[in-house]
Amino acid sequence: MKTFLQKAIKLTLCITMGLLLLTGCRGNEKETDTNANKEVKETDTNQASNPLDDSAMLPGIENDLTMVVEGEVDTSKTLTTLIDCDASPAFNGNPYDEAAGLNWSVQPFIYDYLTYYTPYPERTFKPSLLESYEYENNVLTMKLLPDLKWSDGTVLDATDVMTSSYIAVGRSTMWNYIDTIEQIDNLTIRISFCTESPLVLNVTLSGPIMTPDEIYGKWAEKYREIAENYRTYDESIAMYKFTAEGNEKLAALNEEFLSYKPAPNEVVCSGQYVIDKYNNSEIYFIPNENYRKTPLIGSIRGLRPGNSQAFSTALMAEAYTIENGGLNVDMSEQIDKKYEKTLRKIFIPELSSIGYALNTNIYPLNIPEVRKAISCATDRNILISIAEPGSFLGDTTNSPMLPSLINTYTTDGFINTLENYTYDVQKAEEMLTSIGWTKQGNMWVDENGESPVISIATINSWPSFMMTAEAMSSMLTDFGFNIDFKPMEFGVWNEFTKSDEKMVYCAFLAGASSYAHPWEIYKDLFTSVRAGWPEVKPGEDRILVAPSTGKEYNITNMLNELYTETDPEKTKKLTEEFMILANDLCGYIPVIEKAAPLRIYDTKLSLADTKLNTVQQNYYYFGNINTIIAKLLLDDQIYFVK
Repeated sequence: MKTFLQKAIKLTLCITMGLLLLTGCRGNEKETDTNANKEVKETDTNQASNPLDDSAMLPGIENDLTMVVEGEVDTSKTLTTLIDCDASPAFNGNPYDEAAGLNWSVQPFIYDYLTYYTPYPERTFKPSLLESYEYENNVLTMKLLPDLKWSDGTVLDATDVMTSSYIAVGRSTMWNYIDTIEQIDNLTIRISFCTESPLVLNVTLSGPIMTPDEIYGKWAEKYREIAENYRTYDESIAMYKFTAEGNEKLAALNEEFLSYKPAPNEVVCSGQYVIDKYNNSEIYFIPNENYRKTPLIGSIRGLRPGNSQAFSTALMAEAYTIENGGLNVDMSEQIDKKYEKTLRKIFIPELSSIGYALNTNIYPLNIPEVRKAISCATDRNILISIAEPGSFLGDTTNSPMLPSLINTYTTDGFINTLENYTYDVQKAEEMLTSIGWTKQGNMWVDENGESPVISIATINSWPSFMMTAEAMSSMLTDFGFNIDFKPMEFGVWNEFTKSDEKMVYCAFLAGASSYAHPWEIYKDLFTSVRAGWPEVKPGEDRILVAPSTGKEYNITNMLNELYTETDPEKTKKLTEEFMILANDLCGYIPVIEKAAPLRIYDTKLSLADTKLNTVQQNYYYFGNINTIIAKLLLDDQIYFVK
C-alpha cells in the first residue's frame, strides 16, 4: 500500500489545474468545496454520508455578499454561463440528436416546458406553458396558456404538443402506459393511462416542447402509426409493449428522423431566447421577440469550456458570470482565494452517481468473484480525497442507491444487511483464491496460469473520472491485477463504452437526477447503453440471475412494478429487491455522489434569495445550471443591477 500512497500523493501534486470540465451525459458534472472531500469518512455501517444532511461539510466562501442585490435593473449586460454541446462541424439544431444536437445545456434557453419540476422542498410541478393540469383516475388533462407563439410568430397550440407526444414514441416511458391521447380543442389535451403511477407527471409534464407541427408533423404522424398499430397490451403486468415489427419500424424511423439536421440558429423556438450566432467556442442567445414576456437579461453567452487550459484561463480572466464547471482540488482553492471577496457559492443536490461499470460479458469480469475482488481492492476513501472537491462517498454496498435517498426508500437498517465492498485487501484475496486464482510473485493468475488484462477506461479531462481512474488503476496494479489504463478524449470514450470491448470504465449510472425516485436509478443501471449486462433483443424482457442464490429476476417486470407502485412501503420492498440483486451482481462500483456548486462571480447579478454555502432544497435551485437560470428568468428572479 505504501507504493500506492506514494503514487497517490504524486498524482495529486502533478495533476494541475487544467483537469476540469463539466459533464454532458446525464445532466452536468460539477464540483464543490475542498473541505467536504477531506471530511468524507466511512462509518461503521454500509451507509455513506448524505449530501442533503445539514451536517454535511460544505463551508463555501465567507464574505458579506447576499444573493439578492438591490438596485435598478440593467438589461444591457450579457450573462455568461457554461454550455456543453458539440463543438464540431456536426453540431446541428435537432434536439433529439444526442451526439451533436441541441442538448440539455442549450434546451432550457430556447425551449419552454409544460411545467418545471423539483422534488425539494416538496414535490412541485410549476406550470409554464400550461395554464393548468389535472390528474385524476389515471387521466391527465392539460390546458395550455392562450396566445402562445413560436419564435417565428406562428401559433403554438395543442397540435404542437400532440406532435411532441408522438415524437416521444419509443423514447419515453409514457408510451408503455398510454391508453389513448386526444386533442380536445386548440388548447387542451387529454391522456388516459392504463395504470396509476406516482411518476406519470414526472414523465409527462417535465419535458421541453421542441416540435412545431409544421416541421415535425410528418415524422410525428409516422410515430403515431407505430403507437396505434404496433403496441400490444400485456394484461399480466398492465403495460404496453412494442411488437417485434414495431421495434423494427421504430429503428428505421429513428434513423430517418435523426438525419434531419437544421442549422442551430435556424431552429424555431418556444422558449425565452433564440440562438443569434454560434461558433466552435460559444453560442449567443438573444430574447425571443414572440415569447409571452421579455426576460430581464438582454443577452446570454453560452461559453464552451474547451480543453482544460482554455477553461482555466477563462476562469482566471473572469470570463464567466456564473458557472459550475468541474475543478480539481488545487484549482478550486485558487478560485476561492482569487475571488474570496466577490464570489458567491451555493450547492445544488445533483443526485448523480459517478463510478465504474464492469462489463459482465467479458472474461474475467464475467466471474462475480473477480468483480467483487476489484471492488474490495479499491479504496474509495482515497479516491474521494483526490477527486473533485465536494464529492461525497457513494454506496459501498454497490446496491447502488444514492446515499441521499437511502433513508427515504428503504426500511431502517436494511442497508446493513447487504454485503459491504469497502476497502478490504484480505477479502479481495479470499474472493480470488475461492475460484482457483493464485498469486505468483506480484501478479494474480487464473487457474490456467495466465494473468488476464483488465482495462480501465476513463475520460481524460474530467477530474472526477481521470483522477480517480488513475488512482484506481495504481491500486489494482499494486494489488496484483494486470491493469491497462486507458485515458480517452470524450468522443472516443463515448463510442468505446458502447462497444463490446469495454471492461472497467467510468460512467454515470444509477442516478436519480430528474425524479429523485429509485425507478430512475434502476432503469438507468439495468437498461443504459453503457451498462455491462447481457444484451437483450428489442421487445424481450431482461432476465438476470443472482450469482449467490441462483434466484431469477425479471428486471423488465420489476421496473414496471416499481414505476406503478403507489404504496410507499411496497415501493421500499421493491427497491430493496433491486438493491439485493445489484449488491450480489456487483456490476457497478459507485464512488461519488455530488452536491454540486453554483459559483456566481458578478457582484451585480441578483438572484432568488437563499442561504449561501449550503446544499439547496429550493424550487429554483434544482436541476442543471441552465435550467436553474431559465426558472429564475421566467419569474424575474435573476437580473443585473446598475
